[in-house]
Amino acid sequence: MMKPILLFLLFQNGLSYNVYWGDKTQTLSDRQTMVHLFEWKWTDIAKECENFLQYYGYGAVQVSPPMEHIVINQNNDMPWWVRYQPVSYQLSSRSGNEAEFTDMVQRCNKVGVRIIVDAVMNHMVGVGQKKGDGGEGSSGSSDFDGRHGIESFPGVPYTNDDFNDFRCDGDIQGSDYQNSAEHVKNCRLVGLLDLNQSKDNVRKAILGYLNKLISIGVAGFRFDAGKHMWPADLMAITTDMDNLRSDIFGANQRPFAVWEVIDQGGEAVKCADYLGLGRYTNFNYGAAVAQVIKYNGDWKTLMNLGPGYNYGNEEDHDVLNFIDNHDNQRGGSVVTYKDGENYNRAVAFMLAWAYGYTRVMSSFDFKISDQGPPSKGPPNFETTGPTFNPDDTCSAASGWVCEHRWPKIREMVKFRSATQGSAVAEIFTETQRVSFARDGKGFFASNMQGSTWAKFFQTTLPVGDYCDHYSGGLVNNNCAGKKFTVAADGTSYITINAGDIAAISMNSKIDCSPGPYQQASDPCAIPIVHNTTVPFVYDEYISWSQNDQYLDFEGAEEKQGTHDGQQAFGTPLAYSTNDKDAVEYQPLNKYGPGYWMTQIYMDCSKAEQGWFELKGYETPSVGWEPDVKQDSSCSGSVGGSAPFSAINHIAKCGAVNVFQWGKSSCIIDSF
Repeated sequence: MMKPILLFLLFQNGLSYNVYWGDKTQTLSDRQTMVHLFEWKWTDIAKECENFLQYYGYGAVQVSPPMEHIVINQNNDMPWWVRYQPVSYQLSSRSGNEAEFTDMVQRCNKVGVRIIVDAVMNHMVGVGQKKGDGGEGSSGSSDFDGRHGIESFPGVPYTNDDFNDFRCDGDIQGSDYQNSAEHVKNCRLVGLLDLNQSKDNVRKAILGYLNKLISIGVAGFRFDAGKHMWPADLMAITTDMDNLRSDIFGANQRPFAVWEVIDQGGEAVKCADYLGLGRYTNFNYGAAVAQVIKYNGDWKTLMNLGPGYNYGNEEDHDVLNFIDNHDNQRGGSVVTYKDGENYNRAVAFMLAWAYGYTRVMSSFDFKISDQGPPSKGPPNFETTGPTFNPDDTCSAASGWVCEHRWPKIREMVKFRSATQGSAVAEIFTETQRVSFARDGKGFFASNMQGSTWAKFFQTTLPVGDYCDHYSGGLVNNNCAGKKFTVAADGTSYITINAGDIAAISMNSKIDCSPGPYQQASDPCAIPIVHNTTVPFVYDEYISWSQNDQYLDFEGAEEKQGTHDGQQAFGTPLAYSTNDKDAVEYQPLNKYGPGYWMTQIYMDCSKAEQGWFELKGYETPSVGWEPDVKQDSSCSGSVGGSAPFSAINHIAKCGAVNVFQWGKSSCIIDSF
């Protein structure tokens, strides 16, 4: 029997201003993992957003520097580091031209994957380099002359007056890193011509570049060589950056910012100097995990990995954590893709542990440090894209490693997506063994002892069967690998082999299997028919409600209507008021202005004892409503108590249900 139901949600804007404006990731709330697609072409990144990243919980891509750069032939190859030697700020690089870059940004944003640009503004090319000398060229049409005392870059334009030669006419020396912050910031980094960011025209040129990228739709920046620039100069530049595009990110949103600051202790320039500018690249994180992975420490010590853990680990909102990056994988105390299963273990822990914003490295295979990405060879060394195996990993023959597509890593990104925002709970440790829950949303355990670990673990998860992410995850509502059963008390008897990991989450639960366009086969998705009468000015609601045929937690449906090309995030709500003279008036609204509603028909027999869960999602800027613990008894003419508890609102089918955003109160009235 189809019965009507009316849902009200009161959205209240109670957000306080965050003084660390650049720390906000600007990704969707359940996609808190960035991937660095190092040296990928723009056309390939666009396809990767559409075909892969959006389905595995990746929320952002760090892309290689898009500005015009130097071009050289070194040992019959073009090194990767040419991307970090700017010639101008024109969008013409080895990865593609401006039109291709713009198309990539638009296509990735459309599927909810944000673009983070690697921005180089500390320096230009190396001293002495000149276009036309020794075969040196540029990825665009700009001329350049980096010879000492000339230092001319007409494509910007910069002249020799725009560099720090008058402060330090030489390279940073090894001892400077411990003894002289002034030399680290003013002298040349490995011979690269050091810009003077205190000059107005230099700031104006950099701002023009950054704001152009913002206007295209990027979400923020990873600022290369941050420790080599003065924080006061950087504050002046970044505070003058434009807001992000409101049509994509909402009103008054600031660009995400992360600063490359390598500070692992004993440095004259410290990561703490950059707090308040955004996040910083936490090189201490990967080093700490690598120490344990290589059995130079105990896994149980990682249960303290967070603010104050050894040196340099600042607050959660200050850090970008990663296991390795494009620099230290070529020489550093970290694990990399070349470490095989140890790398899987390291990344899995990072994605399971609740600390910082995480970035996954995606590499090309290299034999020597300077080696550039796979290419067609001379004379242009045009980059070639990855090809894929039947299991959706990258083919080794293409030269691309694609760690972000490794089965265990991509499944653990789904784990992080499912557990975002939930606290660590139920920590248990033994020598080289750890387990913990992400309260109510996931469970993780690692057994690095030499023997099997088998016991009852408290997972905090609802009763049901779950597929182990680490051995394959949930595929077509079946387990590709191991399956674990959680009892009504949240416990599960789990066996973990020596050297293995187990991880389950609400994204790996059998029967209720969230995922794109699976509503028709998901027994937890309830068929609905929209019955809300709204005025013609409600374009968004009218469009987004079309072909919205299920009440579920899986997001938009495959054929659901769009508005101005923007896909819905789920079942839409319409603004309403009880003011009879207002165009937004709804007769069933007896509660006041500012209530968002939908009136739908559904089969109450498909709900659990006539009740079902719901949660609000505010777009484009807030995301998911916070978890709630609903009052034990709802008020109203119908009222009553839900027969089960949840972290969401619980509504009664066949009645008018009224909730407040993030609040435990509930009203259930009759029609």
